[in-house]
Amino acid sequence: MELTRSSLCGFLLEEGEEDLAVLIARSDLPEILDSERHAPALAALGLEEEELLALLPAVSGDPNTAGSLSEEDRARLKRTISDRWAHLVDVWTGERGAHS
Repeated sequence: MELTRSSLCGFLLEEGEEDLAVLIARSDLPEILDSERHAPALAALGLEEEELLALLPAVSGDPNTAGSLSEEDRARLKRTISDRWAHLVDVWTGERGAHS
């Protein structure tokens, strides 16, 4: 089944999985994901195949509607991912404590 990377990331953010959403958003995966073909790459990032299969009904749909997010929603998603990515880098490099 095909799904968009942005819809997957958006859903993960809504579910409180910010770290995973950022890793997927920053990955080299294509914008249109195939749940079978890309499952190993997603698993390597931390989204196991069972979890992906459980999420599919919520995030799948017509890949041609990937641009259906409003400009405001798209900007908010980009800002959230950028902020979270910066935080993760700081934690991983020791710039901030894990409590930040």
